[in-house]
Amino acid sequence: MRINHNIMAINNYRQLTSNNNQVSKSLEKLSSGQSINRAGDNAAGLAISEKMRGQIRGLDQAGANARDAISLIQTAEGALSETHSIVQRIRELSVQAANDVNATADREAIQSEIDQLAKEVDRIGNTTEFNTKKLLNQGNASVSVADQQNLISSLKKWWLDEAEQLVSASLGGLLAPANTNMTVEFSNDPSSTYAAYVEGSFTSSPADTVGTPGITGTAGTNLTLKINLAYAQPTDTQDGGTYFQYVDRVIAHEMTHAVMMRTMNFADLPIWFNEGVAEFMHGADERLETSIASLGSIENVVANIGDGSYGAWNGDSNDYSTAYLSVRYLDDAIKDAGGTGISEVITHLKNNPTETLDAALLAMKTAHAGLGFNSVATWVSTFKTTVTTASLNATTRVVLNIGAEADTGSILGADAAGGTAKTAETIMPETAGSGAPEVDQPLNFTVTWLDLADSAAQSFNIQIGANTGQSMAVSTSDMRADALGIDNLKVDSHTSASAAISSCDSAISMVSAERSRLGAYQNRLEHTIKNLESASENLNASESRIRDVDMAREMMAFTKNNILSQAAQAMLSQANQQPQGVLQLLA
Repeated sequence: MRINHNIMAINNYRQLTSNNNQVSKSLEKLSSGQSINRAGDNAAGLAISEKMRGQIRGLDQAGANARDAISLIQTAEGALSETHSIVQRIRELSVQAANDVNATADREAIQSEIDQLAKEVDRIGNTTEFNTKKLLNQGNASVSVADQQNLISSLKKWWLDEAEQLVSASLGGLLAPANTNMTVEFSNDPSSTYAAYVEGSFTSSPADTVGTPGITGTAGTNLTLKINLAYAQPTDTQDGGTYFQYVDRVIAHEMTHAVMMRTMNFADLPIWFNEGVAEFMHGADERLETSIASLGSIENVVANIGDGSYGAWNGDSNDYSTAYLSVRYLDDAIKDAGGTGISEVITHLKNNPTETLDAALLAMKTAHAGLGFNSVATWVSTFKTTVTTASLNATTRVVLNIGAEADTGSILGADAAGGTAKTAETIMPETAGSGAPEVDQPLNFTVTWLDLADSAAQSFNIQIGANTGQSMAVSTSDMRADALGIDNLKVDSHTSASAAISSCDSAISMVSAERSRLGAYQNRLEHTIKNLESASENLNASESRIRDVDMAREMMAFTKNNILSQAAQAMLSQANQQPQGVLQLLA
């Protein structure tokens, strides 16, 4: 008999502890209603159920999104219902006015009512909104669809080809390798910060690579010219006036990047230098002149003017202005020293793709002894010393000739060309005619065109699923009087009133088609909601089987473990008494 280790008591204690733990877990599950209260309860089940919970919540929110979309659609459709009534009334009045028994005063009274009704159609179109979003006046678009389509057509027919040849000639005859590919991609994103930008990737063959990785004259280049049509029409057009005169500055800016990028080690050049050359090539305009006049200081000449994307600006920019001024000063300085200007620097960088801008300026100094600097640092220092704050004023023009003649807004500015600038409107009409030659492949570019959808509608993306990519586009069209063709109806004669009747018939058809489309959207969304509810219900059932406790089964387990715990406690007491028998041996 041993007394130091009471094996029976130890065994009973272990059983008691185990039973108590089971009772504790059962109590926890019964009180929470969940079979998984911590990861240790069911690690795999926890991971699976949490994923399901994410899907369930996403599906429920998607259903709410769809209901919101239905509310948006009903708002638009309700407004169009009133528009329908108004157009029907205008048609009725036009039929009345077509009757020649009406006197002039009668027709004038009818005309007055028609004019007021047309204004109400405009008011409905301009003010109908849902959650501050305009629904019936293309409130999400800053440029008309017709202008966008004309731009795309004109780019295909003439513009890129002309811009490339002019920029290439001005930059020293740079030509693309035969295997240069460019994708022109259009978007309409008002939230973007860029009007356009160029992205590029280079594939150099081993035989062509010299020193550090870069591109050479025979390197393959893949470029993407991304144009955001949302910014194609600025809010203030004083420095160009028209749609095309603004866009050609953006395109010329980015085509300068494309020409440089495909033939030079473009990525290793300072961003401000790349942007300054692009601004210089297309010619300063009033946006830059305004910014130049308000700079007040030139201490930030070499400031970083972007985050690595070479995007065309869509507003005033001191950074672009200082970059332009510095490149303009460099061009003038090289010419004064007997050189050909900035094109000489660009040509040198093309022929020596591993060299830095510092090395190129040193070469310029070697070739032209009269040049007052041989590096970027000395160039900027000289520039800062020479160009005072006063000389930055666009009206004084003490150092740089940045007066009105610089306001070109052209494919090749007078700044760079030294002659008459060519604007987009001198190269092509604003609407490319069907007889125009098609230029699918601009000079040494293989171009892929990614067009926007040919649509006059504005679109709202409705998230109708729990995951990425599960969305539905709901579009609404411009339903104002001018879009419906009833903004200038005249009923002063039988002929004009008859024409007004035809216009009203067309407008009624347009409103009917729009309401029908909106109704189809609503029907689709109602089915979507039912599908989402069904999916959510079944996922909830599956998640419940993993996560929720079966109360009856758990009560059975609790009762069993509770009895076992009490029995183990009683037996532990008995086991503790067993070693006392050894006292009989000592009597």
